[in-house]
Amino acid sequence: MDLIPIARDIVLDHIPELVLVIDAHDRILDANLKLEKWLGKSKEEIIGRDPLEVFGAWPKFLNRILFATEETKQEIEISGKPPTTLELIVMPIFDEQTEALSGRVIVAHDITERKLLENHLSQLMQKLKEQAIRDPLTGVFNRRFFAEALDKEIAQATREQDTLSIVMLDMDHFKKINDTHGHPCGDEALQSLANFLLENSREGDIICRYGGEEFVILMPRASEADAYEKAEGWRREFGRKRFGSEARAFRVSFSAGVANFPKHGANGTALLRAADSALYQSKSHGRNQITLYKQMEQKNAN
Repeated sequence: MDLIPIARDIVLDHIPELVLVIDAHDRILDANLKLEKWLGKSKEEIIGRDPLEVFGAWPKFLNRILFATEETKQEIEISGKPPTTLELIVMPIFDEQTEALSGRVIVAHDITERKLLENHLSQLMQKLKEQAIRDPLTGVFNRRFFAEALDKEIAQATREQDTLSIVMLDMDHFKKINDTHGHPCGDEALQSLANFLLENSREGDIICRYGGEEFVILMPRASEADAYEKAEGWRREFGRKRFGSEARAFRVSFSAGVANFPKHGANGTALLRAADSALYQSKSHGRNQITLYKQMEQKNAN
């Protein structure tokens, strides 16, 4: 383990990583200049001491990794302002003749900047991913995401012999709102409806802006009766909201159609078609109402 002093200075003090050598008795045998500067302690303050005493702020990871009996690599974070992230490698040294542990070499590389960059890139990728599946105006899911989610939920419902329902709703007279009160008021109404649906839907429901003033809500494990009752509650509650200025305040209503899997469609396309048909029925009968697909079927049959 002993090194010629000149060789030690050349090797250890010119290594860009932090290097620590401890002996078989778990005492510090040597350290390089980089580690001295990083700790703010001279070699005289380090040699011969217990590492747990020298690295007082590090006991949590020291107890786990510093005294490893096989080569170990681990990333550790040291608290501070800002926190520091190190990539730590512990390499046990064994006596060639007795095979007894004679010490360890610990090499630590400061990877704080790399981790910050990785975290930044990860956040950026997550943001880009969210933008790809979110409607930019309302923040709810877009049509592309909904199509994928519907296929997945139908597949799961099929496996589990379960049910699901969808509610397709359309804001009533939206063009008139834009023409009379302006597009900013129209955008406000769309955003308000999206937030209202998010706040008043069940956990696990998927809210989507399907296009223009049209929204679709996917409700896993919901019966047609449950979905209808929920949609009717939305209609009544949202209809009480007021938009625009006090002098030109107005209310917004919506029409909706409800369809259920597997009763009204064996796949996503058929289910959406059924909900759209029920929505059309609501709009053609005066708007501001909810139509269950089976109700339309029964009425047509009569």
